[in-house]
Amino acid sequence: MPWRSPQSAPFTRIGIVSQVPSESGVFGLVAGDTWLLVAESWNLKARLLDLINTLSAPVELTVVYELCPEAEAEVRCGELARQLVVSREQPAAPAERPPGITFWTGPATNIDPARDGREI
Repeated sequence: MPWRSPQSAPFTRIGIVSQVPSESGVFGLVAGDTWLLVAESWNLKARLLDLINTLSAPVELTVVYELCPEAEAEVRCGELARQLVVSREQPAAPAERPPGITFWTGPATNIDPARDGREI
């Protein structure tokens, strides 16, 4: 696991207030085995309480955090994000263009859609 001395708590107001310190560090929100967010803060408790007020999570989330000096937090956050957060691949474009509007790329005179048009 890429975390250094990780601590965890439920992503609830009670979990954050009772278990997360008001110190600098990095944190991640995880649902099951999927990392949803990796971020850093100079005050973990305040940032997580702000997030909980902003988000209405329909699933149970866990916050994992590690303490580190504020000067190192941004670099550490980048390292963890590259290792934990998997970006979703964009769906491939269809092989054939679907029928749609025709735009002409040539001058407006003598329009021949078979020759001058481009269907999108």
